Amino acid sequence: MTSNAWATHTWETLLRAAVNNEALWLAGHNDLSAGGLTHLSLECGRACATATDRHHTTPAHPTITMPVLTDTQRATWQSAAPSCGHRQAIRTGKFPECLSNPAHTGGVPTQPAPEEITFSCDCGTSPCRHIATLAHAVTARLATWPADFSLLRGLPEHPPQQRSDASTDQPVTTTRTTPGGKVHIPAHHAWAWYREGVEPPLLPTFTVDLADGPPPDLPMQAPPPAPAPEPEQIQALVHDAAAQARSYLRDATRLDCARHDDVLRLTTRVPGARLPEVAEHLGIDIADLREQISAFMPTALRR
Repeated sequence: MTSNAWATHTWETLLRAAVNNEALWLAGHNDLSAGGLTHLSLECGRACATATDRHHTTPAHPTITMPVLTDTQRATWQSAAPSCGHRQAIRTGKFPECLSNPAHTGGVPTQPAPEEITFSCDCGTSPCRHIATLAHAVTARLATWPADFSLLRGLPEHPPQQRSDASTDQPVTTTRTTPGGKVHIPAHHAWAWYREGVEPPLLPTFTVDLADGPPPDLPMQAPPPAPAPEPEQIQALVHDAAAQARSYLRDATRLDCARHDDVLRLTTRVPGARLPEVAEHLGIDIADLREQISAFMPTALRR
């Protein structure tokens, strides 16, 4: 893992474990992607912002807090591994992966435990989707400037705040939340979030106009070779399929797909049907076929 990816991955892993709610995690990602976070600010031990979820217009003010190193821990951390260049790397905006090893930092943990991270938000719920949005925003920030992790942790060497985006009233957006650029959400959590969401599903803005008359005859191409149906039989099949589709779209009338009834229905609608072949196909004699067609005809005509 590169030095630029380690801080991002560490932060996301910590915050995801601390939030411990995949539905909230997904909601926060979507709110951030929609531009629902502004005034992002990072300082020693704290990240805060103004967040607005997609279902409401009232802004909330989430804060993520973590403990910073004590003076003793800072002295120990500073004296450990004196020959390593990680201090200079932090000053130039990097956050080397060697800092993930406590043996390299004199036993001082560079990253806090998930249970040491606390949340607060004036929406009245914690953790909430505003907290998750802030967590994703900081993840995106660390992907660009990983040494900000040292600022959050209060390490001895942290980069100066020289960027104009340290606190901004412009929306913070991102499509990248992990080193791989993907949000890994279990399908059942994603479905639960979608099912319980306030937003209705997107629907077409138009209504299909279903004519009552038969569909127009389609221009026929060159007739298919034998033993294919005749052109007029193909047109009859097209009209039958259109009628079934129109009935389904209007009142969800489903086509009875029982093989025997389907053959009888098409026999009454397709011109030139050869009754001996139909009777043989159904395994009955022609007299029985004629009786069944006569009994079936009123139902067919009502369709």
